[in-house]
Amino acid sequence: MIFFYIKKSLTYLTIFLESVALFLCTPHGKTFNRLRRFFSIRIVRSAGAKVNFVGSIDADTDIIIANHQSMTDIFSLEEVIGNDVRFVGRTGIMDKWPVSHIVNMVGHITVDQQDRRAIIKLLKDIKACEGKKVVIFPEGTRSQSGKIESFEGGTKLVVEKLKLKAQPIVIKNILSIYNESSKTAKNGVIEIEALPAVTVEDGWYDKIQQDMKKVFEQQ
Repeated sequence: MIFFYIKKSLTYLTIFLESVALFLCTPHGKTFNRLRRFFSIRIVRSAGAKVNFVGSIDADTDIIIANHQSMTDIFSLEEVIGNDVRFVGRTGIMDKWPVSHIVNMVGHITVDQQDRRAIIKLLKDIKACEGKKVVIFPEGTRSQSGKIESFEGGTKLVVEKLKLKAQPIVIKNILSIYNESSKTAKNGVIEIEALPAVTVEDGWYDKIQQDMKKVFEQQ
């Protein structure tokens, strides 16, 4: 547990330093985006992890559909996707200091799950990100069960309504390396695998859930 708290302190210190560094830069300039990725890599290393990425993300992918187990997911994905990516996250997590400073400066998308109009705002916010890659977590929240949970309907609606090119990504091993729930930590490798881009047709959403679960269970 002591090892966990050391890692947690280093991780949050690095997040704080990122918020300060980004504040001093012109938003979304070259230096700003390079610092984002630099600090994302440093945050992952602070958690005792390295990233092994398998597959590739298509250049014209609009939205990446990923499973979600930890805050470390976000920084791991930023490491492999590259600069100027946007994440969709719920309020209650992304509006907590010091993460909230980075969310506001970068322009990540927040969703209030208690607001009946949240889906309308989400559609507008994602549409405004045209030309950038957006990452969405279809489970709706972090899974602490060690498996991929059922997908909510919001992601399906967004992809179909906005006619986006979607590509699934599976993240493995996060909780075995850094688990805030059980307060356990060890050094290790986060495995991230990109699946082929989605063909949006009848049953596509159920199919990617099953495909992602199969890949996840191979860990």
